[in-house]
Amino acid sequence: MFFKKKMQHLKAFADGRLVAIEKVDDEVFSKKMMGDGIAVQPENGRVLAPCDGVITVIFEPTYHAIGITMENRMEILLHVGLDTVNIKEDIFHCKVKKGDRVACGDELLIYDAEKLKTMNYDNITMCVLTSQGNAKEIMFAKEGNVIAGESDIVTYR
Repeated sequence: MFFKKKMQHLKAFADGRLVAIEKVDDEVFSKKMMGDGIAVQPENGRVLAPCDGVITVIFEPTYHAIGITMENRMEILLHVGLDTVNIKEDIFHCKVKKGDRVACGDELLIYDAEKLKTMNYDNITMCVLTSQGNAKEIMFAKEGNVIAGESDIVTYR
């Protein structure tokens, strides 16, 4: 007898409003050039791990983006803001390092959301599946309000 694998979830990585990746005002994300995904228009400057995994990428020196590889080989990229790679100021503070094991809900980074806003940067934060690994039947949640570490934003087998 064959059993279907039960559904798994990625949790919201920030408090705020869930937004379809196609609505992000940056073609790299909206046209899914790096992979399919989802975004959150955050209410604060905290980014949490949406899943258990290992930190495989940290974008230095800005620390605006972090990559996680899960046990099922799914790879996700969390990217804070649009064009934030160009920021020279010390705004992002990474709480993890490459090779760290993280659990869903662990704090990954914090940043000064107000300063980002005064610098005219959009802090919309994307979760991009850069590799689906062994995951199947990937579905993204509908737009709406989400709570970091609690709300399901991606469902997969």
